[in-house]
Parts: sequence; C-alpha cells; structure tokens
Amino acid sequence: MKLNGNRPDPARRRGISTGLIVLIAVAALLLAAVIAYFIWERPIDLPEETPRPAHTQVPVRTPAPDGRDAPDGTDGTDVPPDAPDESDAPGIAEVSSRRKGVYTILVLGRDQSSNSTDTIIVVSFDTAAHSISAVSIPRDTLINIGWSGTPKKINAVFPGYENSGRSGVEGMKEHIRKLLGFSVDCYAVVSLEAVEQAVDCIGGVWFDVPQDMKYDDPTQNLHIDVKQGYQLLSGADALGVLRFRHGYAGGDVERIGVQQALLKALAGQMLTLGNIPNLGELLTILSDNLDTDLTTANMAWFARQFLACKSDDVRFHTLPYATGCYINGVSYVSVDLEGWLTLVNESLNPYTDAVTAANVDILTSNYSGTRLYATTGAVAGGADSFYCLSCTVANGGTVTHHLPGTCPNGG
Repeated sequence: MKLNGNRPDPARRRGISTGLIVLIAVAALLLAAVIAYFIWERPIDLPEETPRPAHTQVPVRTPAPDGRDAPDGTDGTDVPPDAPDESDAPGIAEVSSRRKGVYTILVLGRDQSSNSTDTIIVVSFDTAAHSISAVSIPRDTLINIGWSGTPKKINAVFPGYENSGRSGVEGMKEHIRKLLGFSVDCYAVVSLEAVEQAVDCIGGVWFDVPQDMKYDDPTQNLHIDVKQGYQLLSGADALGVLRFRHGYAGGDVERIGVQQALLKALAGQMLTLGNIPNLGELLTILSDNLDTDLTTANMAWFARQFLACKSDDVRFHTLPYATGCYINGVSYVSVDLEGWLTLVNESLNPYTDAVTAANVDILTSNYSGTRLYATTGAVAGGADSFYCLSCTVANGGTVTHHLPGTCPNGG
C-alpha cells in the first residue's frame, strides 16, 4: 500500500491556485487603477517662455506740495494732473524662460461679511525639487491703484472690483502681478466651508494655540472660542484660529504668523502620515467649494506632488515691510522694496531671470504719507487721490480724498 506522504491534498492545491488567481486579479485591478489615475491627473500647461511687464520710466519721489519731509526741496509737481486711474507699467515687454517644474498659485481666503480677501498667499511649488514656498501678503499692503473712493490697500481690491462690475479675481491677479513682476499661473479662492470640511475630512489637526481666542460677531454668524494650548482642532476650531484677529498685540502681522504656523502644522501632519486620508473625498470638497481655474485632475496632480515633499521643504514667509504708516487716517503697510525683490527672487520667481524694480509697480510711503515713491514714476490717480477717513466721517459718510498730510480734520 502506497502512502500519501507529503503530497498536497488536491482540494488544498485548488484552494491555493484560486487564492493566487484572486491576488493576481486584485493586483492587476490596483495597477490598472493607478495607471488610470496617473493618466487622468495632469499638471497645468505652461509655455516655456513668457513675456513679463517692464517699464522704462525713471522712478521719482513724490512729496506733498508743501515740501514737508521731502528730499532736496522738491515740491511734488512731478505727478501729472491727468494721471491715469491705473498705473499699468508701460514700455518694453521682457521675455524670460521658465524654470522647469515650478508653478505659482495665488490663494485667497475671503471674509464673507466684507467680501474682502483677508488672507492672501502666493505659493511657489517646485515639483522638481519637491519644495514649497508660501508668502503671505498683509491685508493692509499699500498698492499703486488709481481709485480715490476707498483706501489704496490690497484687501480692498476684490470688493472694489466686484462693486464696479468687474471680476474680483482678475483684479487681485492684476495687482498681485504688479507686486510680483510676473503673473501667477493659477488661483484658488477658498471659502470658509472648504477649510472647515477639509480639516474634518483628515481627522482634525494638532496645533499649539498661542492664546485664548474668543470673539463673537452675530452679524457675521462668527463665534470663536478656542482655548490656549496644544490640542486636536476640529474644522470649526481651526477656522476660528485662522479668522481670529482682534486680540493680537502685533496686529495683522502677528495674526499672519499664527495662520502660517497652523498651515505648516496641517501640512506637516499630512506629510508625516505619508498620505492624505480620504483623498477622494478631500478633492470633492475642494472642487465643490473652491473658485479656481484648476481642474480636479490638476488638484490631484498637485496633491500627489505635495505628498512627495518633506515637512522641512514647506516654508512660509511674510512680505517684508519698511514701515506701518497712517495716510489720511488710514493704516497701511509699506513694502520694503529691496527686501521684497530679494524674497521674490529667492522664493517665488518661476523665471530664470531675476525680477527687478523695472518689472514691478509698487508704491511705498514714509510714516505720514508725505513722501511717496513709485517704481513706475507715477502715483496712480495722483498724490491727491488718497482716501481720507477723518474727512469722510466729518462729512457724514461722503467720501473725501486729498493729498497726504493736509487733512483739515486731523487725519
């Protein structure tokens, strides 16, 4: 009689074969899904060379007519009375080559009550080196814009354009271009719902809240109550931290620092995991709640590139400023031109050629506004087009504008 010995049972052999077939089939399906995903996702298309704005005017200093705080006794008559409403940089158009794999994105966070963009971030994403630089633009940054019925600050552009029947997004892109010296590649306007839902989708974010944050404004349906300390923030709490701004000793600049710390913690948490939980759901939230020129396929591609980064490769910066200033009673942030150009070229510029003062349209000021400097050589709208808060209040709300430092009502 022959014994079976170590020969496998036929039924067991059939079970192993069936299991192997199932594993191969599952692996084939997963591979097909990955291939399909990589075919579906795609970066945005960019030209290899792009014209950039440049002007040939000689920058001039524009003091107030009475000559106070003015250099070399100049009298301020260098601003033509018929200055155009918009100081679009005239002259030659430079052509510069792109750095391979570098994309720029304008991210705007809108305040629903005022329709202003209280969070403005320009992002440079180097997908070749897998590094990200994000630069915050303070909401009160002084810009060279021709209007006189509202302050000349960056966060007033979005509502100002929309109130005049134009696109708020296009207005922001235009004035960010004037600051940067080049146009951004794409944009994303983030709604409050998107932020809250996205944080909840990934299970919350661990963050060390620097101080108690409590603020209530029923007119905005805004209720913030977040305690100080390290904790897991829900989407609602994270949104409250991002929106809170009334209790900082350092004002908006300190608020920007807290926002950046929270965003870095959020990015670090995702990168530590090596994955984004519920990526499909997250992309759906973003596509449903973002106003953007990115497709879902674009966002998926950027998400995969992001996951290839390390936490230390995500860096945040803030626009360098020379001074906080008050012009006709309105608070502005005046750009440190030299420091800004250095930061743009080191962290944001997607071109092989450096951005210079000839590429930007930036207006800067001393503390009182009596010394203005325009890189294009002209103050848009004229030096007498600065909105005056004190006069407007004194006139019962009727908008008043005039030269800086000449307010009869103490502005």
